[in-house]
Amino acid sequence: MRLIIILIEKLNNIKMKIYFSVLIVGCMLIFSCKKKETERGVPPIEANAKKDLNATKTKTSVTFNTPQNKLLYDQYLVLKAALVNTNTKASKKAADEFSKSFTNDSLYGRARQVAILIAAENNIKKQREFFVGLTEEVTSILKDDVKSGKLYQQFCPMAFDGRGGYWLSDSDQVRNPYFGDQMLVCGEVVKVLQ
Repeated sequence: MRLIIILIEKLNNIKMKIYFSVLIVGCMLIFSCKKKETERGVPPIEANAKKDLNATKTKTSVTFNTPQNKLLYDQYLVLKAALVNTNTKASKKAADEFSKSFTNDSLYGRARQVAILIAAENNIKKQREFFVGLTEEVTSILKDDVKSGKLYQQFCPMAFDGRGGYWLSDSDQVRNPYFGDQMLVCGEVVKVLQ
């Protein structure tokens, strides 16, 4: 009987060691994942605060030869930020303001038309699909007009079922407008326009 009690105690000690080991490994994984997020530039989550997923530690300013292109770029960035934050209402508002800013100029006509489509859409997935076209139009307007500063052209190969998608950014840190918080930093800088 004594031998059985000793064996049970040893088994309990082994179980405790296993549980303790699993607990330590689990804690290490949790803390190492949090460390990797901050190392990759993902902003920390604050309790009870509405976080801006588009926030980065670095931002670059840019000037253009055509003054109206500054407005185009700034409004594009507002729309991009709304998509990064997966905010359908803010996306609609930003796209509406974008479209109203360029009503009488043929240079911006196609970009304006895409912005109208985004403003009319209530589905964030569809807004993001239209944003690809807006990015193409805005990039073609801005690419040869940079006077000083930098624009970062970024790309996510996983967007739209592997077809990928480009966007412009004022930071070299990736904030993905096609996935938002699902895959916030998926992508890379593929070109710097300057």
